[in-house]
Amino acid sequence: MSHLHRFFIVCASLLLIVPAATANWSDNFDSYALNSSIDGQGGWAGWEGAAGCDAYVRDTQAYSTPHSLASIPTTDIVHTFDENTGEWEMTGWCYIPTCSTGEQYFIMLNQYYPDASKWSVQVRFNSDTGEVVETYSSSSTSIINDQWVEVKVEIYLDMNTYDIYYNDSFLASHSWQTGGVNEIAALDIFSDGGSTIFWDDLVLIQTAVAFEHSTWGNIKTIMQ
Repeated sequence: MSHLHRFFIVCASLLLIVPAATANWSDNFDSYALNSSIDGQGGWAGWEGAAGCDAYVRDTQAYSTPHSLASIPTTDIVHTFDENTGEWEMTGWCYIPTCSTGEQYFIMLNQYYPDASKWSVQVRFNSDTGEVVETYSSSSTSIINDQWVEVKVEIYLDMNTYDIYYNDSFLASHSWQTGGVNEIAALDIFSDGGSTIFWDDLVLIQTAVAFEHSTWGNIKTIMQ
């Protein structure tokens, strides 16, 4: 068999190994009753099961109509996951009114209750200073008010790194964990007393699977 034929076989094998990206989880809040609390719906729960940490389904703003999630001053609402290999992308759309005050957060954890919680991502929206801050790198940019803006986290579990983008512009890179584990355990929408902002169209998608050594061995065999 010629090297060219082997090359095409390898390419075909790679296409079989790496599937097209599909959403593993998403929530656009449109299926929930207007003004209902999100705690107990769609896998959402208060931090460590606590009451009084709720967020609410509203139609005041919406990226995809008719609803979005309103994060109020007391919100600390969590959705859990169990992903431990490969490359991932978490996206969400955020709307911050000009009149906002205080601090709201977009947080991802690599361990979560009942385990000891370990934080990976903390994006702080400080409306008092008008800044979006990536906590661990201290990188910052200006908040964009009164329009829907995408927050994107590209996660490389097998490399223990992530990249963060705000409004499609690079914000920061950092280690996914130091002293935790290379897993995606939870998303936490948290307000540290900040006034109401809105979230919509949250999506977790696997963009690439782990490339196993045994698979590479099989491909090398094909090429020989």
